[in-house]
Amino acid sequence: MDQAWWQGGVIYHIYVRSFQDSDGDGVGDLLGLISRLGYLQDLGVDAIWLSPIFSSPNADFGYDVSDYLSIQKEYGTLEDVDLLITEAHERGIRVIFDLVLNHTSNEHPWFIESKATTDGEYADYYIWSDEIPNNWMGAFGGKAWSLDEERGQYYLHSFLTEQPDLNWRNQKMVDQLFSMVKYWLDRGVDGFRLDVINLIVKDETLRSNPKIFGARPRPYDMQRHIFDRNRPESHVRIRQLRKVLDQYEERMLVGEIMAELPGEPELAASYLGSGDELNLSFDFSLASVRFSAQSWKRVAKRWYEATGRHRDPCWVLNNHDLPRFAGKVKGNEEKLKLAALFLMTQRGTIFIYYGEELGLPNSRIKRKEMQDPLGKRYWPLHPGRDLARGPMIWNTGAGYGFTTGESWLDAAKGANYYSVENQSLESDSMLNFYRRIIALRKDDEVMQMGHCAFLECSNANILIYTRTLGKRRRLVVLNMGSHSQTCCLNAFLASEDVIALRLFSTHKVGRVEESGDGDLELAPHQGSVYDLIDQRRKSKSS
Repeated sequence: MDQAWWQGGVIYHIYVRSFQDSDGDGVGDLLGLISRLGYLQDLGVDAIWLSPIFSSPNADFGYDVSDYLSIQKEYGTLEDVDLLITEAHERGIRVIFDLVLNHTSNEHPWFIESKATTDGEYADYYIWSDEIPNNWMGAFGGKAWSLDEERGQYYLHSFLTEQPDLNWRNQKMVDQLFSMVKYWLDRGVDGFRLDVINLIVKDETLRSNPKIFGARPRPYDMQRHIFDRNRPESHVRIRQLRKVLDQYEERMLVGEIMAELPGEPELAASYLGSGDELNLSFDFSLASVRFSAQSWKRVAKRWYEATGRHRDPCWVLNNHDLPRFAGKVKGNEEKLKLAALFLMTQRGTIFIYYGEELGLPNSRIKRKEMQDPLGKRYWPLHPGRDLARGPMIWNTGAGYGFTTGESWLDAAKGANYYSVENQSLESDSMLNFYRRIIALRKDDEVMQMGHCAFLECSNANILIYTRTLGKRRRLVVLNMGSHSQTCCLNAFLASEDVIALRLFSTHKVGRVEESGDGDLELAPHQGSVYDLIDQRRKSKSS
């Protein structure tokens, strides 16, 4: 079956700063990442997505770019990028860059030129006003407008004051961004994750957002963001960007869609367009709802309905902005394996975050050690994003194999338990479970691309669904309850001539066996995958 590499693929999200340090400065880098490509190949991932690696003063750790065409010195050089792309491609691994297009650093040459004059070449590369024109707030605190003394005007910044918003109504600026995109595509980059891409175009007249009344954690959340994001013109610009990528073979765009709520699948899906905007769009509903069969079924069905049969969903539980899912389930490995099984048996593209395959929990960051500007501003109302950005745990030695120096962030509590070194030796470890379930997915087109249909079950703790591709069918049964559960497998086989051959289970179940002749007993948080075989078709073919 013909499909693009990302369709049905598994993409591994790397926070470069925390993955592998090669020079002992306590900060991960590109040469360190290159040294771990063998691990990623063995894990079975199809691509890696790197957090921003462009030059930056690090006000927001790379999400404030000062030069899109050079590499942050602590991460490496352009030659290191070329080596990474070459070596990754030789191992069958694609490389995706994180691209911030809504804003730059205030140290970017464009902004330095823009603030110098009101009528120069770069004057309108950013959004300026003689006075504060509206009630817009910054997502990281305070008003979204700050006075620049040199220019004598206010500039818009949707996040930190150090992150001025670009003016996407300026065609010359847009042309320069697109030229930059081509530069990286020409160097072999396989795609881009687009940061807060639904914010790029603002209301032309800068109207105030309607207020939301009631308690909210941040002033930013106290208004409906209808004029500072999700403008119709954003879709126009994304379609233009997509045309740039389509000039190259097998390149892709995946977008972060900032929403009012943690999960708004219809909004996220709207940025897929008619197959002419983003290739993929993130929805974070699974990370925000209760761990239960009914909640996950509701979320998944809604996401499938939003994307439709002819657009591709993608699935994610963790990223650099969210507390780790392991923290949500209190480190329960049975729940973590069940969640992984759910993800790997869905149609579309799967994103996993470094350390997720180890069951890595949140790091414990003391207030005085916090690095994240969002956490510094809103602690303790917001725990900060450092929780999910601790170092990768490679071994039990000093620095956990991540660094020979002092890590920029502390490791998770009990880090030795989660090390790659230890887990590689344990057949039932989280790491080896991920290796097996990714291999199952890669070897089975049905799991990657087959239609998903959720089935009704009288037991509310049981989540059950089929995957169908042509005449091939799989059945997935998950017990998301904390106690053993029973369900009648026969009720889901549609015919007495159909048997269910167990292909995979989260639990030890002995030899591969056939089921379908009675009740199915499931241990707490057990999930199993079955191949549904029609005996009549089998006998005819033989």
